[in-house]
Amino acid sequence: MDSWRPWELAAVQLTDLADAIRENSEAAERVVDQVPTTSWAGDARSAANVRASDQNGWAKRVAGKVDDLQTALNSAAAAIDSSKTSVNGALLGATSQRFVLVSESDPSWKMRYVPKEDEDLTPGQIADMEREMTDFVKGRADELATTASDHAAHIRTAVGNLHSIAPPALTLSAQDGRRHGQMAADGWTDEEAAEVGRSLRAAGLSDEQIARLLNGEKLDDVPRGAQEYLHMFYGSVGSDGLFDLQSKFDGMQTPAGDAWSKALGQGLLTLSNEDVGANTGYQYLPGWAQDWAGNHNSMDNRRIASLDVPLAGLLSNSGSTPPGERFGTELIRKSVGGAGRTVEGIEHPEMVYGTGRDDPDALKRNYESTIRTFMEVGTRNHEASAAILTGEYSTGEKLADYDRDTMVGYALKHDWDDGGDAAGDLIDWIRDDGGSGDPTKIALADRAFSGLFDYTTSTADSNNFSDLMNANTSGDAIGKINPHIAQSLREASLPYLNILAGGESGPHGHPGFDPAVPSEELQRRAARLFTLIASDNTYGAATPENPDGTGAGADLYRDILDQTVRNGTAAGELASSEPHRARSLAELSANLRALGQSGLYGAEYDLQIDENASTDAENAASKRIRDIVSSASAGLTSVPHPAAMTAGTAGAVAGPWLLPDESAGDLEFRPPTPAGTGGTAAEDEIHLVYGALEGVQATPDAGAPAEWFSDDGQLKPLADILSEHKGDRGELLSAMESALGNEKLLASLRAGTSTGNHQGTMNFDPTDPDNYDDIILNGSS
Repeated sequence: MDSWRPWELAAVQLTDLADAIRENSEAAERVVDQVPTTSWAGDARSAANVRASDQNGWAKRVAGKVDDLQTALNSAAAAIDSSKTSVNGALLGATSQRFVLVSESDPSWKMRYVPKEDEDLTPGQIADMEREMTDFVKGRADELATTASDHAAHIRTAVGNLHSIAPPALTLSAQDGRRHGQMAADGWTDEEAAEVGRSLRAAGLSDEQIARLLNGEKLDDVPRGAQEYLHMFYGSVGSDGLFDLQSKFDGMQTPAGDAWSKALGQGLLTLSNEDVGANTGYQYLPGWAQDWAGNHNSMDNRRIASLDVPLAGLLSNSGSTPPGERFGTELIRKSVGGAGRTVEGIEHPEMVYGTGRDDPDALKRNYESTIRTFMEVGTRNHEASAAILTGEYSTGEKLADYDRDTMVGYALKHDWDDGGDAAGDLIDWIRDDGGSGDPTKIALADRAFSGLFDYTTSTADSNNFSDLMNANTSGDAIGKINPHIAQSLREASLPYLNILAGGESGPHGHPGFDPAVPSEELQRRAARLFTLIASDNTYGAATPENPDGTGAGADLYRDILDQTVRNGTAAGELASSEPHRARSLAELSANLRALGQSGLYGAEYDLQIDENASTDAENAASKRIRDIVSSASAGLTSVPHPAAMTAGTAGAVAGPWLLPDESAGDLEFRPPTPAGTGGTAAEDEIHLVYGALEGVQATPDAGAPAEWFSDDGQLKPLADILSEHKGDRGELLSAMESALGNEKLLASLRAGTSTGNHQGTMNFDPTDPDNYDDIILNGSS
């Protein structure tokens, strides 16, 4: 309380500032008014008159808010001073009555009485007197605290009102940016760094604006002065000055320093983003940044050490601010170019990510952190990710000096230290954008997925698919090396499942993904994609990336069954108006399930080949290996035997596909159980018919068993129906077909799935390892 100087609040003299604002704004408007109409007329003059009037009106409102702040400060000073005087008076009165304050830091304001020598008071009487005086003094102190708190709230409101009408970003200009950038020439003083840090925060985007950018929107509410400030600051500061300033901020080890460091990274990304105002974009980046971005030589060791490493350090603390499409693309290119150093077999690729004095482990961390940061930051812009996957910007312009297959291969095949989590951001966004319902986002997702599908499933020329299934010297597939990438591939494929199964692109909502290949080739390519997804091979072995131990392949098969339910629902809804669509949806569902199994078989066969090749390299492709794969006698306790994949959908839902330890010997190879026999196919058909029951809005009154419905009359989740049914799965399927009550719909579903005959229109047997080798891994023979 003693440290409070309330009248120093009022000494700010904001009234003078408010008056100056009014005078200067009125003078500025007069400058325009005094220009003779004979020398300046027309639309431009009218616009100038309107703007001058608007600016003067705005300035007057700002001045009014400044006056309000001064009034709030004056009121606070008077009230706090009066209340403080009351407290001091109470203490002075207590002192005159022989009371003293026990402690100046005690919030209870406890008073102690010092009796006179001749006073005859009992301890109880003294205690009562001390309690009474303590209550009196504390009452005055509490009034002071309440007064201070109330007026602090008034001051905060006044400051907030002023901030709303005149945010700091409106005070920034190109001149400020140039002046601040030139401060770097002589090193950064504490005062200079703080001044720049505050300005960078003022020029920064709000969380709401960042969210809109990430959603693909353009920002038209960023003050022009803030845009020009960023352009001139980064253009003047130079790369050395920029990185020195970051070190200055980080070295402060204070919340303010951390916030300024973050604003420094965010500002560069904001400047690069063409969707922010009208004075930003790649061409507004400083020359050194454009030169760096245009250097596509991943073996330029000098550039990596001097720019890649410190720039990644700067951008690693940039929140979620997205770069522009062009700059984001170049960030990803630097990431995958660095990743390619290991893919190409360079020994100790990390050596250039530091100095010879650095610890080897530190160099490895620098290397991985640098390329991971560039990937994470660059992929915040989905158009940049699409450019990497297709080799073209959104304008149709091709990326310069770019080999799409090589670069995307680097991204997928590098052994990322996070299991491919950041690299997965290159593709996993396709699921959300592709399923968003927004035509613009869907078009972008379709374009990106087209590039991804074309690259990952091609077996022509250099055979991209085979390279991805044998991505390192041990023959490991990309999913085994980077489980997160396998999951990202799975997520990206989900909006396109029906098209991958042979459906037309337009009717299924994705006209931009229309592979120009024959149906048989599309089927093989889809099987290759699903094989890549299943290649993480984590069935039954829990990992940090897959704690349930099921892996991306099992997750994909569950997704396929979910799609089967949705197809059944759509078929039920279309039963009366478009029965042919019901048959088509049923056929797609059957194809999907067969393709899902193809992926699982393919990944298993490839793994068995790899495991043998690692111990007997000379016979890597020999008949002996094919015999081992056919008999499936290796690794049954940790790797799923193909026969285990036919054990039933419940296993896919409840846990890993595993055989018991006692089954680890040679097993007779069994192809998928034919539909209608109560095995996997019958259970899969249940998903389709269940969806149809939802589509026709089945009820107990219409003949469906009451136990299939919850108390509110809604059809129970299929998982509940399956768990509660104690009989054969084939019996349940028959009961559901009967409950449909629509023979035409049932006939369409059966015609589409060819129940009891074959699975959809699959034209190769995925259970044959020779088919995997001849048709999937190496293309059609």
